[in-house]
Amino acid sequence: MIRFRLYLDKDAKEQWLNQMAAEGWAMETFFAGIYQFTACEKGAYTYRVDFGDRLFSVSNDYRELMQDAGIQIIQTWGYWVILRKKASEGAFALYTDLASSIEHYQKIRRMFRVVTILEMICLFVELYVGAKGIMLGYGCALLIAAMLVAVVNAVFQTNRKIAELEEKMTGISTKHKNTYVSVFLAVGLLINSCAFLLMEYIPHAVTRGLQIIAIAFMLVGVAKTCTKSLF
Repeated sequence: MIRFRLYLDKDAKEQWLNQMAAEGWAMETFFAGIYQFTACEKGAYTYRVDFGDRLFSVSNDYRELMQDAGIQIIQTWGYWVILRKKASEGAFALYTDLASSIEHYQKIRRMFRVVTILEMICLFVELYVGAKGIMLGYGCALLIAAMLVAVVNAVFQTNRKIAELEEKMTGISTKHKNTYVSVFLAVGLLINSCAFLLMEYIPHAVTRGLQIIAIAFMLVGVAKTCTKSLF
């Protein structure tokens, strides 16, 4: 069985993979959002998603550590490492104390921040290309902007997770700003990007229709972002 999912939230990915395993589907491979599953006994495995130190690989020490613990490395993708362990062998947790969990999420946050900076650079480059009269540049800029919204949201979400863990460790409760960017904004940017990229291949009326829909999504996204961030 094949499923398509895009996750920037590693906790949400873990939850989904474990839900699939509970339903009798074990993840075997992953590529660019495409997951392949094979049938298994319901609840046979527990999955975890780790953040490694190498791109698309793990060190020999890491691999040996996992093997000694009875943990199977299923897939590496970027810095992400998807792991599983037989549920019959007991609980499976990678980070059992608050300090190591905080350090884990701080590494993830650093990665998202680097990606944010790189995407902003690419965004300005594509805007410059568009300003030179090449409409493809504007289409690519809108696509990058949609991805940028998703990554910025991932930074905000990781910040909240770190703050929650720090509160548990210190016992001191602090008020956090409700930072959030609506997914409607990203969808609107994505639709507008498609309109720009396809304008030479589809009727003008269809392009305008897509752009009107995109603007509507973006306006809703801005409104939801402002509402949730202020209240």
